[in-house]
Amino acid sequence: MDVDSDSDWNWDFYKELVEDVEENKNIIACSNCGKCVGDCPAAKISNFNIRNIIRKVLRGDKSVLKDSDIWYCYLCERCKRVCPKDNINIPLLIINLRNESFKKGFGPRYNDLRKFVEMSERFLTTGVVVEEPLGEPLSKERIDELIEICNFARIKYVFKASNINKNKKKKKKS
Repeated sequence: MDVDSDSDWNWDFYKELVEDVEENKNIIACSNCGKCVGDCPAAKISNFNIRNIIRKVLRGDKSVLKDSDIWYCYLCERCKRVCPKDNINIPLLIINLRNESFKKGFGPRYNDLRKFVEMSERFLTTGVVVEEPLGEPLSKERIDELIEICNFARIKYVFKASNINKNKKKKKKS
């Protein structure tokens, strides 16, 4: 386990994410126990490691917005269910990081997107990600709920982006 000094932490990025989605404030309670990674289907088939992502956020390392890792999460909430801490919503953090990635002009690279589409298709059609399920498949209701969450995140991003563009146009006219 890495040992950090006070100079390793920069809270600005964390504060930005909390300002955008207040529930993200709870990631500071992460004890780095690793249960989320141990139960994560994305971690089983890719380099996805939510502990590394949380660590980067808390260190103020915005390079996480360019990383492939944020595109490998299935939003299945296994991490949320096994986390010993209350109210740490990793899927919501991932959605927020994806939105921030798009806002900064990054988004997924082609290979990341291809892998994400393959994983998502398997997840949405069968309810599992890996060939050998890690437990029971998600119910149709849960899959529909996850689709709704993804749609909401896209709508929120598009709404914010359109407001930013409208404000830019207004400033140009002035």
